[in-house]
Amino acid sequence: MKQQPQKAYLVLEDGTQFEGLSMGKVGTAVGEVVFNTCTASYTSLLSDPTYYGQIVAQTYPLVGNRGISAKNRTSDIMANGYIVREWCDVTEEGEMTLDEYLRSRGIVGLCGIDMRRLTRALREKGYVKGAITDRIDDMDALMEQIRAYTISGAVEAITVRAPQHLDAAPANFRVCVMDYGFPREILDGFTTRGCSLDILPAFYSADQVRALSPDGIFLSDGPADPDDNPAFIREIAAMTKLGVPIFAVGLGHQMLALALGAQIEKMQQGHRGSNQPVLCANTNRLMVTEQNHGYAVRSESVSPDCAQIFLTNVNDGSVEGLLYRTFPGFSVQFTPSTDAASSTSWVFDRFVQMMQEARK
Repeated sequence: MKQQPQKAYLVLEDGTQFEGLSMGKVGTAVGEVVFNTCTASYTSLLSDPTYYGQIVAQTYPLVGNRGISAKNRTSDIMANGYIVREWCDVTEEGEMTLDEYLRSRGIVGLCGIDMRRLTRALREKGYVKGAITDRIDDMDALMEQIRAYTISGAVEAITVRAPQHLDAAPANFRVCVMDYGFPREILDGFTTRGCSLDILPAFYSADQVRALSPDGIFLSDGPADPDDNPAFIREIAAMTKLGVPIFAVGLGHQMLALALGAQIEKMQQGHRGSNQPVLCANTNRLMVTEQNHGYAVRSESVSPDCAQIFLTNVNDGSVEGLLYRTFPGFSVQFTPSTDAASSTSWVFDRFVQMMQEARK
């Protein structure tokens, strides 16, 4: 490293400590500590809105070797903090290092800790609050700060403030996208299939959506606890009565299930990574999916008269997809890939098929 790093620590709410070296901004950051097993771009991970309010530990052993390109330097960082085992301080000429990137965005980071020990601790303890800090001289005050931390108002904080429009060529369908806080890459799955998009603030009502005369409605992914959003859930319930096909992902999937009487449970470990196996009951198709969530629909709470559980997680049997019986729609827990060659891109085709059938 070009500068002499100083000691920094990760402190969990039960008092467990990890000693490492400061990376990015020097200081203290508090949040819910989660790990992610993806090997994907760290800029994409840090800017993912579903990490709002969290400290993300990336288990891949070395990150930052590609540097931060000019087009990614202005990306909004949603995570409260970032932890890696080791970062690379050698990049191509003209590119910013990961350490420089975090400092430029005011994000507190930590490197050099025993990542395996941390991952095991998070698996055993489940959801844990913690802090990255450069000072542990007043542990009582720090522990009080950690234990008092909550994530609230997440969707309201990151949704768009005004409607946005995205054209497709040719534009065969009009889809209203309810923005609960999601990575924009997923929109390619719609536009490449001829869907023009109206990206709407989360607080838009069902009446406002109906006024746009959409062919379909997409309920996006987002951060935090779905039960914290009763106003959005009420509007989603009203949207199911519009007679318009609905497709939902992640948080949208969970809130749609809540709107129809199902229940949500907080998972012990959650699913965070790019290798979650999901089985389709209707076709016996096995998919390897990307996920980032800590809540799931309780399978026992799903009424057979309301919905069919047609996707389940192979590892823990949790609900991964619902096909609704009372209106044209379905929802999935995972993040579908927009790559036509992937095992999950078919969900976009299924949604387009639903809109075609609704037109008839």
